[in-house]
Amino acid sequence: MTIQRKLLILSILSLLLCAMLFAVFLPMHEARADELLWYFDDPIFPLLPVKDVSIPIFSITYGALILYIILNRTHTFFLSKLAFSYAVLLILRAGTLSILPLKEPTNIVYLDDPFLNTFIYQGTLNADLFFSGHTALICLLIFLTEKWKWLFAVLAISLGILLMIQRAHYSIDVIGALPFAFLAVKIVDLGIYRRLKER
Repeated sequence: MTIQRKLLILSILSLLLCAMLFAVFLPMHEARADELLWYFDDPIFPLLPVKDVSIPIFSITYGALILYIILNRTHTFFLSKLAFSYAVLLILRAGTLSILPLKEPTNIVYLDDPFLNTFIYQGTLNADLFFSGHTALICLLIFLTEKWKWLFAVLAISLGILLMIQRAHYSIDVIGALPFAFLAVKIVDLGIYRRLKER
C-alpha cells in the first residue's frame, strides 16, 4: 500500500472520529449556552435582512468542495490534507465553543443542511457559533488549493454574508473562521506533510 493511500485512509478515519466526538460534544455545549445566555450585539445585523437562504448556503458549501476536488484531483495528498485539516478544525471548534459559548441570535432562521443535520447535528442545535464551521471549511480550501484561490475567497465572503442573513452566525463567527482555518492547515502541514518532504 502506498503512503498516499495510507494517509488517505488515516485521514478519513481521523475525520470520522473527530466528527463523532464533535457530535457528542454539541448537545452539552448547547445546554451550556442555554444556561449562560451570552448574546453578541452584532453591529452588522442591522445592515442585513433576515431571510432563509439555506439553499444558497448549501450550494456554495458543497459546490466549493466539488470544485476543489476537480481543480486539485491530480495533486498528491489533496484529499488527505483536506480530511486531516477538517478534523483539526473540529477540534479547534470544540475548544473555541467551550471558551466562548455564545447563544444564537433571537431571530435565527433554522439552517437546513441535509448532510450536517443527518450526520453531525442530532436534533435542533443552533448555538455552535464561534467560529463558523461552514465559512472555515471554504477558508480551508483557500489555503489548500493552488488554483483559483481568489474564487474560494469570494465564495467564503459570500457564504459568510449569507450565514449572517440567515442569522445562523454572528459576524465575529464568520471573521474568526479565517485564522482558525489557516491554523488548522498549518498544523497538518507541519505535523505530517513537512516530514514527508524532508525524507
